[in-house]
Amino acid sequence: MKKILLSIISAVMMLSVVSCSSDFLETFSSQGVDEGTIFMNTDNAQAAMEGIYKLMYYNGDQDQNYMGYETMLVMSDLMGEDILFGKSTTLFLQSYNWSVHRNITSNMMNYCYKYHYNIIANVNTVLDNIDDATGPENEKDYIKGQAYVVRAAHYFNLVRMWGKRYRRGENNDQLGVPLVIDPETSETPQPRATVEQVYQAINDDLDKAIEYLDGSLTRTNKIRPNRSVANGLKSRVLLSQGKWAEAAQFAKAAITSENKLSETIFTETPSRFCDQSNSEWMWGTKRIPAENEGFSSLQVFFGNTDAITSRNGPKCIYNVLYHKISDTDKRKGMFAATQAIANSSAFVRPNESTSVPAYYNNKYLVPNHADPQVDCPYMRIAEMYLNEAEGYARDGQDALAQQALFDLIVTRDPAYTKSTNTGSALIEEILLHRRIELWGEGFRYFDLKRLNLPCIRNEEAVLPNGTKQTSNHNASIAQFMEIPAGDKKWEYLFSDNELNNNPNIVQNEL
Repeated sequence: MKKILLSIISAVMMLSVVSCSSDFLETFSSQGVDEGTIFMNTDNAQAAMEGIYKLMYYNGDQDQNYMGYETMLVMSDLMGEDILFGKSTTLFLQSYNWSVHRNITSNMMNYCYKYHYNIIANVNTVLDNIDDATGPENEKDYIKGQAYVVRAAHYFNLVRMWGKRYRRGENNDQLGVPLVIDPETSETPQPRATVEQVYQAINDDLDKAIEYLDGSLTRTNKIRPNRSVANGLKSRVLLSQGKWAEAAQFAKAAITSENKLSETIFTETPSRFCDQSNSEWMWGTKRIPAENEGFSSLQVFFGNTDAITSRNGPKCIYNVLYHKISDTDKRKGMFAATQAIANSSAFVRPNESTSVPAYYNNKYLVPNHADPQVDCPYMRIAEMYLNEAEGYARDGQDALAQQALFDLIVTRDPAYTKSTNTGSALIEEILLHRRIELWGEGFRYFDLKRLNLPCIRNEEAVLPNGTKQTSNHNASIAQFMEIPAGDKKWEYLFSDNELNNNPNIVQNEL
């Protein structure tokens, strides 16, 4: 039985006393714990997984923008064009103006990189020990399946942030990120694997997850990924690889009776997009208010909480995108077309004294402005319909793409009729609805990069009467109003801390 235990696994497990067995967890110190003791049975192994889940969102005593997986979601959307700061603020402003990920001395960049590998190290420890645990095989399979999904998700983030985009039909020998997937590779600093190698490892993990989660135990918390989540993540990966037909097939496989589209998801009040019990949520956090984590959640940055960053930096939709939404589409009601509407009783602001600009959003509504400890969505069933539609459309199967798109959009817009678009026009329609549907959920930077599209923030919006309106992005805040496709800025730089600790790392182009 192994005697060396990463200190972080004990620390993570100690964080889990509310969710897991406190009697078990409080027995051990944070150092020198025998792995065989911690993983003596499947109950303990699942407790370790719960600790990993908490580390995916736990802030601890760090700055409020250090919030694990949710940090990556916020950064991704702020690096696109569809979300903007209605006023200047500090937190995440350097993501919006495309500077923080190109600063090798940034504490945030060091955090983002270390966060992913901390999660991966903990998952590796679970996978290295689970076979020796006592307990039913189906429980072992359930734990393995969860672990493989979590590892795949974090490598998928890493390779898309620090590596160049995957190029369909090419050998993809461009540099990705180090692969640390077994005890041997964790002992010494690893060089960057190729993008192809990293994607192969991700797909291998997801194939195993789908196998292990087939017919596995019923989950009690949606933070635990199940087989639908594994299929859904596989569809994301395949879209990034340009494997269109396969992406559509895995997205379709992810759509099961467990999760259902909701016609009220965009109209629910006082809570909206903050509760994993929603039928559309496939994967997401489950916060425990008693843990009192303070103002650290995705909703703090994109929602209506009474936090300084919400009051001083209200988030708005790009006016160009807003005016492309049909008036009969329920999703349009989440955004205020004028400042008067934004500051009226029709919209919920951080507090009554806060003035917000036009195009202010009400997508993320928390029931208590002073308590933003709410759930965060990692994956919704709506994305699967969009993945299916895009995959089929790019594969030339227009009828199947039209049907998948219709099945989703008719629940958002009762006046919507099945598209008659084909080819590139159909793909553009799907991508438009993807921008509308997944606004504020962490997709835009990743979508622009995978599709090799520029980020353009200075277009003119076309109003219903045909007049044009200048972009509502403020150039003095945004700094970069256009980032060309393929520019070196699409790749994150490795922090000086990583360069110092790993002599085998090759830096991205400065």
